[in-house]
Amino acid sequence: MLTTTFDAKGFIRTMIDRGWRWGGVDETILLHPTNHDFYLRYDELTDKLTLSPQLNAHLDLVIPTPPGKSKTFR
Repeated sequence: MLTTTFDAKGFIRTMIDRGWRWGGVDETILLHPTNHDFYLRYDELTDKLTLSPQLNAHLDLVIPTPPGKSKTFR
């Protein structure tokens, strides 16, 4: 169960600042700048984001690492 609030519109603004763009024909889809299989669908009525299957599978590969435990970032 989600216990924290999530600002979907703020997240979208951040993604646009990082190069993501709204889909041309479908204006509810936010596309990754280089891989259009990675996208988010925004439902304005419910203020929720849905991941594309490819983006979801890609994010499943991420291993969360606590601060100070990473070998790369310090």
